[in-house]
Amino acid sequence: MRRRYMVMALGCAGLVVMACVDTRQEQPAPQGELPAAGVDALVARADMFVEAAPAGTQIVFVGTDEAIVPDGYDDAVFVPFSTFSVERNGIPNEFPAPDTMAGLLESAGVRNGRIVIVGEPIHAGRAFAAFDYLGMADQVALQDGGIAAMHAAADTDAAQSAGTGATVETADGARLETNVRADMIVDADWVNARLNDPDVAILDARPPAEYSGETPGDGVTRPGHIAGARNVFWQTLVEDPDMPRLKGEQELRSIFRAAGVDDGDTIVAYCRTGGQASFLYTVARYLGYDVKLYDGSYVDWSATDYPVAGPGSTD
Repeated sequence: MRRRYMVMALGCAGLVVMACVDTRQEQPAPQGELPAAGVDALVARADMFVEAAPAGTQIVFVGTDEAIVPDGYDDAVFVPFSTFSVERNGIPNEFPAPDTMAGLLESAGVRNGRIVIVGEPIHAGRAFAAFDYLGMADQVALQDGGIAAMHAAADTDAAQSAGTGATVETADGARLETNVRADMIVDADWVNARLNDPDVAILDARPPAEYSGETPGDGVTRPGHIAGARNVFWQTLVEDPDMPRLKGEQELRSIFRAAGVDDGDTIVAYCRTGGQASFLYTVARYLGYDVKLYDGSYVDWSATDYPVAGPGSTD
């Protein structure tokens, strides 16, 4: 994996919709579509994080307890976090098989069409990554700030209006149309083969103490991080953990560039078991990066004999 000691500064300021643009003058992706990944001039998808669900949108709450759904959201759907998290080969929090996830989403009442995910950042990010895996990301947005922002912004009448304004067909037997992106999920072998690829940036979404190995984390057999990986703790991407609204686009781009990411790079996001990495993955997709998810993450990596940078490392 390359080591970058100088980080390019931002060359121009942009509005929320567009980042720095090269001489080809790339145009923003049409509203509702993710921009093409891997281009030199990255374009953020402006409507991927929303302050409120537009009328006619299906609201999908994701969490561990259905109690997160506020009163008045009678047309909303609750999807348990377990829909996106199973133990496989001793590694917790892995994605189930795509057809299993699609079936669980169908059973919960999720249908094709415009969707807004509401949940805590890790839960919402995991759900977005799952929809992206199923080839449905263009249909999906996230409530910026999640549950906390929803409660802060809406009084009872507004909540009832928003909740009942999204009428969605939920007929029995309706099927989700999916187009699985198998190459989105990578494993330890794939990552190891690209440790020295200058166009691949490996990002660790864990807290700094876990990244350094000071606090290994449950299931980690070799403390530290993937050799050459840089640390982008997922909480640095939001304004405040208690009110987790996404930071501004230019500030986010500065964070990624400070971690050694160039515009044309492919990002590999990982954490301990894939949850925190899913939010990092989601933000990278919002910014227009080509990004992969190493779902097995560091619990998986530390169980291999692939290179680790342990406590005291300065890589």
